[in-house]
Formats: sequence, structure tokens, C-alpha cells
Amino acid sequence: MIKLIKAHCVITAFLAALAGCSQTAPSVPPAQVNATSSCPLTVVEHPDLEALPAQSLPEDVVAASGQGGLCNARSYKVTRDFTIWRAWNSTYEGSKFGKWWSLEKPTGLVAQYRTQLNICPKYSPLDMLVRCTLKAGSQVVIGPGQSAQCSDYFTYPQSDTNQLYLANAKQVTMNCTTFYGEFSWREAPSQASTTDKQK
Repeated sequence: MIKLIKAHCVITAFLAALAGCSQTAPSVPPAQVNATSSCPLTVVEHPDLEALPAQSLPEDVVAASGQGGLCNARSYKVTRDFTIWRAWNSTYEGSKFGKWWSLEKPTGLVAQYRTQLNICPKYSPLDMLVRCTLKAGSQVVIGPGQSAQCSDYFTYPQSDTNQLYLANAKQVTMNCTTFYGEFSWREAPSQASTTDKQK
């Protein structure tokens, strides 16, 4: 009887040790992702902007991969008034003076513009445009766009195009002019080729 009890204890101890070995080690939290590590930053060459010394940036401006925002950024002081642009959402009036602006007027394909500035369709239909003068003395943040995961089906990649972040656009802009979008269709090259083949 004693031998049976001892044997049972040995087997139980062996099984417990075996189970312990088969368990996975506790997961170690991943290291903090450096959002700027794969996103080199160059000083923006603009006659009306002066690069400021390195300093802290507003929260959530530089974001991790897939989160939109900027992948790297630097602060600048506006030395002289100049024009900036923003495509926005007519269904939300607050969108007109949002935080994200462009140094260049949007041109060309809407889809290409979305890719360049990482603007997911769910963010905005981009059916309105505003052109404003950015006041001298203002402080802005500029940098290339971070990748943006728009859905389970597609993600805009990290962009080389600089975006301009304004924390208080309504206060630092003036002389704004609003434009609305219109349908403008051009035949796509691939469709033209298909049509010719069918003839």
C-alpha cells in the first residue's frame, strides 16, 4: 500500500512538472515603437518658414504605424503670411478649420491625393476646399504622413508628402475662401484600351 502511494506521488509530481514545462512563458510587452525610426526628417525649405530648435510636439501628432498623423515632425515659425489649403467635409462644419492642412493646392486624382496625405474615405469625402492665409508669427508642425489603416482591406502607406498641423487653425488663419467640388470625369487609359480591343 505504501509503495502504491509513493508511486502515485511520483507520477503526480512528474505530470505536474511536465505540465509546467509545456506552458508558454509569460508574454513580455513589446518595446515601445519609435514612430520616427523609419521616417527620416528633412528641414522644409520654404521662404516663409523658419525651423525651430528641437522641442516637444503636441500629443498624437507623431503616431505609430497604421494610425495616421505624422511619422516624424518638426516645429516651424511663420515669418511671413502665405497661403495654405485644406480639403474638408461639408457634412460637418467643424471640419473646415480642422488640424491638417497642405502647403500645396490639391490637384489631380482624388485617390492620389488621399494616398499622398493618408486620408481614409471614412475620414472625409473631400467634397469642399478652403484656401486661407496663414498669419506671420504663428507656430506650426510639419512632417511626412504616417501610414493609415483605413479598414481590414487596405492601408495607405507611409508618405513622403509633408502635411501641416495647426492646433488652432481658426485663430491663425485669415482671408479664407471656400470652394466646392464638382464631378469631373476623364476616361481611364485601361478602359480606353479595352474599348479599342472590343472594336
